[in-house]
Amino acid sequence: MKLMLYTVAIAAASVLAHEAAHIVTALALGVPLGELQPGFLGINPSVTLPEWFVGTPRTIVRYAGGLAAGARLLLFYLLHWARRYRRQPSPFCWSLGLVTVVLASIQFAIGYLEGSYYGAYIMGAMSVFSVTDILIYGWAVSAVFLHSAICPLARSEPPPRRPPTRSPTPSLSTYLRKTL
Repeated sequence: MKLMLYTVAIAAASVLAHEAAHIVTALALGVPLGELQPGFLGINPSVTLPEWFVGTPRTIVRYAGGLAAGARLLLFYLLHWARRYRRQPSPFCWSLGLVTVVLASIQFAIGYLEGSYYGAYIMGAMSVFSVTDILIYGWAVSAVFLHSAICPLARSEPPPRRPPTRSPTPSLSTYLRKTL
């Protein structure tokens, strides 16, 4: 239950950070706040930029969302979960770290797609399954390998076996005395 709540909370936070990065970058590049239109594109939240805002600045704003949110999540993963797991390894802590680094990789993939292949990204954002999802899934799988290398699952080994202690074998005379 805690893992599910953490996943929902961190996913929502990453979406908010993603869209906030678009807005902050657009504002830094000279777009007035009143000309930015938050909304949805399919099931995905989005920020629509004004028509006059073209060229390299528009591309920078497109890259900014995923790259900024991914960088924040990756830093949180490295500074919190990886360090915590090394201090107190547990399957629960490992799982929370995995969720964080997978979401970071998804944000990096989305940032790359938004900046480099915006048309394909938009087509993919309007459908549940698309070709662009393959790239995103690939980044997520690579994050699992990265996490496993940084935080290998702690293997709980059974305590070392001690040889059984033998009581001294009673002599025949002791045995006969006790039984007779």
